Amino acid sequence: MSGLSVVLHSAAKIRLNAEFTCAPGELVALVGPSGSGKTSILRAVAGLWKLPGLQGHVRVQGRDWFASAHQVNLPPQARRAGLVFQHYALFPHMTAAANVALAADPHWRTQDIADLLDRMGLAGLGARKPAQLSGGQQQRVALARALVRVMSGAGARTESGGVLLLDEPFSAVDAPTRLALYRELAALRQQVAAPMLLVTHDLAEARRLADRVVILDAGETLQTGVPAHVFASPRNARVAELVGIQNHFQGQFHKSEPGWARLTWRSPAGGEVSFRVIDKNRIDEGKAVTWVLNGEFVEVQSASDHDPVHGVAGADNLLNCQIQEILSLGETSVCSMTPEGLAGERITLQLPGQMVRRGQWQPGSRVRLSIAPQALHIMPLK
Repeated sequence: MSGLSVVLHSAAKIRLNAEFTCAPGELVALVGPSGSGKTSILRAVAGLWKLPGLQGHVRVQGRDWFASAHQVNLPPQARRAGLVFQHYALFPHMTAAANVALAADPHWRTQDIADLLDRMGLAGLGARKPAQLSGGQQQRVALARALVRVMSGAGARTESGGVLLLDEPFSAVDAPTRLALYRELAALRQQVAAPMLLVTHDLAEARRLADRVVILDAGETLQTGVPAHVFASPRNARVAELVGIQNHFQGQFHKSEPGWARLTWRSPAGGEVSFRVIDKNRIDEGKAVTWVLNGEFVEVQSASDHDPVHGVAGADNLLNCQIQEILSLGETSVCSMTPEGLAGERITLQLPGQMVRRGQWQPGSRVRLSIAPQALHIMPLK
């Protein structure tokens, strides 16, 4: 297989059950809570982490870096893995150019390294030591040092035999510098056709940078896919929790006409409504389910006092709510609201900030939600 293939299993003290791929030029983000195994996987790919009893393989461009079945386990220096750390890890007594040259193979000339530093926005700074550079400049040096491990030279974009590993590389810099580094990474991806793995706790960063995300928990791969799909359509309740979905409820699934079903939402404190939903033939009739509401497919309008409360979740999936709290966040406002007829339940949505600033909506206002069927993602309860 072209690119990177990772299959790692361990039942030892540190549990692993991770499987994913990363194509040349693709950026895959490893996302999960602290202790989920993200950095351990990165270190295993680089050959820096050796766990007794580890099974599986790390394969790059069809070549085994690690293969338990064939007793292959290349040392770090034999793997073309460029690793960028959160806190740079530059040698303080060496210049920027020397830090980069230290990781370069014989194909790299002094001028090639100078050209790479220029492309990284470090023109004229190669003779400076890390203490003489800003945080963003130090991170660029660290990225350049990783790149010389991955690239065979400073020429045109090629499908190299290396892998670029990014361990929360942007978390230690300020927001403007982070945005500048995002642009640098995007530009580099046009030049370096190597698989790239990014470890991040930041879901917005993963959505912004990654082609695909791998959701990890306790060392196990829970779901893999493009960020928009995974964050809107989690595979199960645990993934929904890990990707920060707030509107997460339980209900019951009933099939209706072909291709469609009804989702009944019952409140333990009393009341119920039902929604028309898409039937993907993955859930049996009458099953208890868990479901999430994707606010991107919900239209919010002011509700009249004459709008009925009951029957509002009919064929058009209309639901009346009363706003309880509004938190302004600049261009948007986070609004918490209670559905009428569903005691004890609460929905949280982001509403346009101008609506709140004009006083159109405020705590106590009644609004009507028009919920598209694709806004309702349904999962098995277990």
